[in-house]
Amino acid sequence: MPYENLAFYISTGILLFALFIQSKEKTKKFIKPLFWTTSVLVLGYLSYITYLQYKAFQKSYLDLTIGTLDGLKWFAGYVQLHFWNTYLVSFVAALLIFALAKYINKKRGEVFLEGEEIYLGGLGVLLVGYPSFFFYIPLVLLLAIITSLITKKQKERLPLYYFWMPTAILVLLVIFFWAEHQSWWFTFRF
Repeated sequence: MPYENLAFYISTGILLFALFIQSKEKTKKFIKPLFWTTSVLVLGYLSYITYLQYKAFQKSYLDLTIGTLDGLKWFAGYVQLHFWNTYLVSFVAALLIFALAKYINKKRGEVFLEGEEIYLGGLGVLLVGYPSFFFYIPLVLLLAIITSLITKKQKERLPLYYFWMPTAILVLLVIFFWAEHQSWWFTFRF
């Protein structure tokens, strides 16, 4: 199984786990450690595939190139573009979302999100990766608005609590089975 597929299956598994334990009591207990443990796992995964890529280049005609300082700089740029940016950018985005959500929530008297909800959204952002989180966040909001229009009475607030994980899983599936096979998807790389 190629390592790109491994990331998809592990991410989906973690999101499914978070979805299945998602009750107010369990989520409060597990989501924060799950987010940070997942962050460490992602770092380990990225380090491992970087090592594998380095070993593969050593066994090829690129061995002489990566043996130089300029070659190592090129290699660092290569793995950053092909592997690290997906999760590095999404991790930074998750942290920014934490900060923004906590600030807005505190400013508005804790009415928008519950404390653990910030980590649910952060876990989703981290695991869908870059650039997928650009679709994930608006889709969570859109699905909540549509559901609210259909099911809630006027001036009643629908919490996003149960939208984070299913939407992240949906986004991962769409990206894995469709978007990654489209030529426009690679225009998001930097």
